[in-house]
Amino acid sequence: MNAELLREFFHKTREWAWAKRGLELMQMASAALQEFAEVDSGFFVYRKRFNAFEEQTRATKANVFAPWGVFENEPPKLQRLLDRSVQDLNLLLPFMERWFLAEDLPSPRLREEWGRYPLLEIGLWPLTSRDQIVGLIVATRTKPVSHRLTSEMSLAILDACAAQLSVAFNLILAARIVEQASQLDLLTRVLNRRGLEHRISGRVHDSQASGKSLVLGAIDLDNLKTINDTHGHPVGDEALRQVAEIITKSLQPKDLVCRYGGDEFVVAFLWDSQDAAQAMRRLQQAVLDHSDGYSISVGGAVWGLDGNTLEECYRIADARLYVQKLQKRT
Repeated sequence: MNAELLREFFHKTREWAWAKRGLELMQMASAALQEFAEVDSGFFVYRKRFNAFEEQTRATKANVFAPWGVFENEPPKLQRLLDRSVQDLNLLLPFMERWFLAEDLPSPRLREEWGRYPLLEIGLWPLTSRDQIVGLIVATRTKPVSHRLTSEMSLAILDACAAQLSVAFNLILAARIVEQASQLDLLTRVLNRRGLEHRISGRVHDSQASGKSLVLGAIDLDNLKTINDTHGHPVGDEALRQVAEIITKSLQPKDLVCRYGGDEFVVAFLWDSQDAAQAMRRLQQAVLDHSDGYSISVGGAVWGLDGNTLEECYRIADARLYVQKLQKRT
């Protein structure tokens, strides 16, 4: 075995710890495979799995990423091939972590599909997370390897690549979990202030692209102190959770709901007109209709009309909320 070649490969993979995104990591890995394992064509299959804002992890569709060589310009065709090959995954399991010929594939359909490419040999190396396969390195060659690369060394580099990639993906996933959790209000499962600040620019962009108004609304749960004093803080917490859930269900999935602090929420959503008051009354009515007797006070502002920053729009919306609370007291 060429120990120096393997040593150079491991030195190269140190850079992978710097990757912030999965696609960047795959591009680093493909370059290393071409340089050290003479894998002149291939692609990666990966299944994104985590969203901290969901109650539980939900598996998503596996997708093709970072194709190179004969596959470079064919992502749509590869995705269709992958989608059709998923039903044969059990047949492919015995072919994992070794090189084989396209003509050795276990079904006529797979042999026909892969036979469209000028492949000399194929290798499938699993990417794992928590003992589950979450992706694959699909490594292929269209020509024989040089004399420096023995069969033993080729397998060792691919094994090492899959292991290193799996570790690096888990590091990215862990960083993403921490980042998402830091933007989440643990009581209500909506965004916290940091999460709102991180995402508001996306909603501004969506507003500009769609031509719809972006309403920034301030919401206050009425009489939370009385609820806590009379029924206890667990009941008050449940009231906050219930209001947050009703508001969230009343908006679109991409709209933002944030617990700004205490009994106050802030929302950012697209609306067909510049009538922020009407938009906020809709949420107010939803809480009246669907909660266990709770009510909210609201105020709204339109981005670009009442202000051009989160701070400016919030200040206007909060002032209008305060006016409504005063009116309720008289």
